[in-house]
Amino acid sequence: MKTSVILALFLLLGLSIVRAAENFYLTDSEITERQNSVGKKSIVPTKISFTRQDPLPYQPISKNKQVSDQEVVYQQLMAHHHKNYLWFNNNKLNLSGLSLISLLNDLGIKQLLFPEMVNLAPQQDEVIKRVDQQLTQQLFTIATLFYGYQFKPQEKPQEDIFQAVKDNNLARYVDQLLPQFDQVLHLRSAIANYRQLAKETWPVIDKNLSLTLGQGHKEVVKLRYILVTLADLNKKQKYHYRQHIFDPEVINALKKFQIRHGLKPDGKLTVKTITALNISPAKRITTMQINLWRWLSLPSKPPKRYVMVNIPSYRLSFVNNQQETLSMKVIVGDSQHPTPIMVTQVNSLSINPQWTPTYNIVHNELLIENTTNPGSLRRQNFKLAKGYGAKQIIQPVFNDSASIKAALGEYKLIQAAGKNNALGKYRFNIKNFHSVYLHDTPTKNLFVNKYRALSHGCVRLQSAHLLAQQLMVNESNHKKQQIKQALTTNKSQYIKLKKGIEVYLTYQTVWLTPAGKVHWSADIYQLDQPFYFPSRLNSQIDTIDSNLVLVKPEKTD
Repeated sequence: MKTSVILALFLLLGLSIVRAAENFYLTDSEITERQNSVGKKSIVPTKISFTRQDPLPYQPISKNKQVSDQEVVYQQLMAHHHKNYLWFNNNKLNLSGLSLISLLNDLGIKQLLFPEMVNLAPQQDEVIKRVDQQLTQQLFTIATLFYGYQFKPQEKPQEDIFQAVKDNNLARYVDQLLPQFDQVLHLRSAIANYRQLAKETWPVIDKNLSLTLGQGHKEVVKLRYILVTLADLNKKQKYHYRQHIFDPEVINALKKFQIRHGLKPDGKLTVKTITALNISPAKRITTMQINLWRWLSLPSKPPKRYVMVNIPSYRLSFVNNQQETLSMKVIVGDSQHPTPIMVTQVNSLSINPQWTPTYNIVHNELLIENTTNPGSLRRQNFKLAKGYGAKQIIQPVFNDSASIKAALGEYKLIQAAGKNNALGKYRFNIKNFHSVYLHDTPTKNLFVNKYRALSHGCVRLQSAHLLAQQLMVNESNHKKQQIKQALTTNKSQYIKLKKGIEVYLTYQTVWLTPAGKVHWSADIYQLDQPFYFPSRLNSQIDTIDSNLVLVKPEKTD
């Protein structure tokens, strides 16, 4: 059941899920072997879940089996607790229960409990017990989500939960369940704020509205309300009669709104701008909750140094001691070759790397290009190669595509290191099953584009040399000198880091500034779809009592 639930959760979100079995990093030769072994098949992300250490013995056998397993673990926890319930004291929610329900609510799982859970009659003991057991089940579900891990996580949720119960520290464990990133705290605060906004009816602006400076229109009153409510426009208005005037104050506020929503900040009421203005807080909350779920897979405690790539915002950050020391633009995979969400590590750098394109790129792009423009592959420094390392044999590539294709039975097509190499001067090798990595690029002009989902899945870096400098801070002078020397030539150089640095490829379409301003990125892979919770979180018993309804998804308009 554990595996099926996690699969259901992320497959419904449209996410690719990968399985990590052992620690390894792909070298140039291993990447090539993996690519060539695919043959004529497309390389697609594996949709298998990797979860935390079997906290519950869930197997998709039968409903009775699943319920039985849950009851066994619950009874084991109660044996450590020495009290009637984990989440209730004197028939009322205790601090642990309140903390867990607050988290479930922020994740979009609404608990409608017996009013105040006060003075329940003796016959309600069985109801409380079943609620108590279900809350425990939900805790394990949340604690055991490790989506996208490419190595074995260090957290041990089952042991940690049992220890928290034994030490009477369950409330503290729940509070620390979400990863301790500032963004998580800001996001939960924003969800609470938008809940208050959702209590009021949200105005809808006419989609055909078009205004010029100084024009009066009744729709401007709605526009002002939205901009004031979202803190893009100062609340105070000197003159009431100007409420319907499209003046410079409104235009400047509209530009702020557009910046926060990834729109062109021209102060004009374009179709995209009006569409964004009309999205109600209730719908915004749903998107925030989806993003909060994605944060669950990151480590509970961020490491001292890590790399984070937020795919939909096309940006990489390097964090050291909780401070962002580097930020740069990136190019990510297009909609047909999406960059996979993952938690991984970088443990080595390749200076002046060779590029071995995949079977699909060779046959669907490069050979077709060479047929149209004979000799183009030769001019781009492509070669025919077989073998690896010192034993590698390299031959000049043919001018015609037919001869190249015939040779591919014995040779593989590579692009030699050099100024035109698609990987540029640096490749950062990250552990994964997708043949994906971070790398430099010779086409720097593409970074001026606002929409940068352009690659075949890898992450291209605007300033790869700056990331290399950050990664090499704690490395020996000898290794730094090796890089310096390699950059003066076209000779490939492999540099292994003495300690791997974690890399998070995330998909956050909601991002908050330190001041709490909410920014929205385009959902480039269409993953922020209406969210449905898996049956295990929806409850096996929707209604236990006429006055008690359990775990229903929050409704949105």
